[in-house]
Amino acid sequence: MALIKISEPNNQSKGNKKDFVVGIDLGTTNSIISKYENGSFTVFKDKNRELIPSSVNFKSNGLDVGVDALDNPEFYVSSIKRIMGKNLTEISSYLEMFNFEFSEKNNMPALKINDQMYTAIDISSFILSHLKKIAESSQSDNLAGAVITVPAYFDDVQRQATKIAAQLSGIEVMRLINEPTAAAIAYGLDTGNSGIFIVYDFGGGTFDVSILSLENGIFRVIGTKGDTELGGDDIDIAIFKYLKSKYSLTEDIKISTYKSLCRSIKERVNETAKNVCEIINDKAIDLSFDELENIASPFINKTIEIMNQAIDESEINQNEIENIILVGGSTRLKLIKRKLEENYQIKILNNINPDLVVSQGAAIQASNLSGNSKEDMLLLDVLPLSLGIETYGELVEKIIPRNTPIPSSAKKTFTTFKDGQTKLLIHVLQGERESVADCRSLGKFILNDLPQMVAGAPRIEVSFQIDADGILIVNAFEIHSKSSMSLDIKPSFGLSDEDILSIVDDANESANKDLELRKLMESKVEGERVIYALEQALESDGKELLNNSELSVIKSQLDKLKIVLKSGNAEQIVEEIKNLEKISEFYVERRMNASIKTLIEGKGVDDIL
Repeated sequence: MALIKISEPNNQSKGNKKDFVVGIDLGTTNSIISKYENGSFTVFKDKNRELIPSSVNFKSNGLDVGVDALDNPEFYVSSIKRIMGKNLTEISSYLEMFNFEFSEKNNMPALKINDQMYTAIDISSFILSHLKKIAESSQSDNLAGAVITVPAYFDDVQRQATKIAAQLSGIEVMRLINEPTAAAIAYGLDTGNSGIFIVYDFGGGTFDVSILSLENGIFRVIGTKGDTELGGDDIDIAIFKYLKSKYSLTEDIKISTYKSLCRSIKERVNETAKNVCEIINDKAIDLSFDELENIASPFINKTIEIMNQAIDESEINQNEIENIILVGGSTRLKLIKRKLEENYQIKILNNINPDLVVSQGAAIQASNLSGNSKEDMLLLDVLPLSLGIETYGELVEKIIPRNTPIPSSAKKTFTTFKDGQTKLLIHVLQGERESVADCRSLGKFILNDLPQMVAGAPRIEVSFQIDADGILIVNAFEIHSKSSMSLDIKPSFGLSDEDILSIVDDANESANKDLELRKLMESKVEGERVIYALEQALESDGKELLNNSELSVIKSQLDKLKIVLKSGNAEQIVEEIKNLEKISEFYVERRMNASIKTLIEGKGVDDIL
């Protein structure tokens, strides 16, 4: 498989020579912005803090962002990344994390704050604007562009939402790259390691594991898996609930008020391995090291389960893995390294600050894309989830499968089901299941002006093109009429009413069931096609070519097939289709002979030849 070079030395940063580019790790809990120049990193600080809180405080007289936002936890918003690109139904489990009521704005969930409505995009743009201000004030120069990282399991909607937030903040997005890939860039260039590596990325709001091949500056992602609803925040919430129960704290206290305190307790207990005492709601509480590890264990065990699945899907042996790279501030939990060593007996790499490594990798990539670096680097990222379209029978036809290196393009040819069909619905879906209902809708459009031809005659070529940012463009083209339509998949919050399932896990667990479902639905579609075609033919010339007895036999078999179609037995449907085709053979032959007779009637041999 050919490697894709996505370094773009001609994509020079705009402006004068003093303009600079950065890498931004837009995190759930904290964000980091850094610059890579002449082999060294500059991490821009907010009041001497490298980890800049991804928080916004909505005061009556304005906004405080970052460190200043933490002054009054009652009024600040954090962990907004958790709801990026999701609809109201999808964020129901997160409502308790916020002190504000939710409503809708432009079909997106929005927080009602001081009589104003703010979406996750709006709030993320405030954070990015703050990061931009910090960097430019430190450099006294203009920020020309940024490479921004996203979780590997961010879907197209979430990636687009991130790009829009950056645009609103005035930041030119040079590229979106996956967080684990950014970490691989940092480690690959800094240490010169080669082989197969696992990037274990456990941040505040998400968990991602990626399996990468690193060799001579070439990065290839050979597998990825994750959970967008698993992170250090969940451990903080679990600590809060544990303490609330243990000390019978009042029911009205909220996690949104005490989440930072619970995080601080977690970090101090982990670091010192000693009890930490605090005051919550005028009540003295304490948490021990053993209690912390008991609370955290279910979450860490889940990450290991996901990691095992990624290894299995990548079809590699554990003995092929050179190292496990730790990424994300939550990996500082001593329990994580101990459990990983127990389960895999593989050396753990954590010599780069796990909080900073993603931002550093993004900064390196930004430097390469701007032409400021002499590094010749190849980077292959992969599509985290399959992309396809709906076909007749509410089935999904995958066009680009998951784990395909991106940027990428693919196309497939489809046709119509009924005679004279002039329109075709193109329904774009994302997921691993076989049924439309079990996948996520990304967008829909209608291809009009199809030629009125018999079923199966039109040729509709559907092409998917996905760029290095994971942004999808879909095009449909009918070969005979030249009719075409395209769709640039942009945020379409609330477009689909289908619930988002745990996509890959469900696909694995439901593989056999889905295979049977596809077999059944395909047999039903074929049965309906045969019935439609035969009934159209009988209506056209059945009485002329068949006697009453012959017509009765065919119609009787037609009725049998119609009855069987209502069952859930694919084998029976296939069998009855074969029986109908066999019974109708003589009729098909007569139709063919009649057509040939009509064609040659009144013509000489020379006319025919």
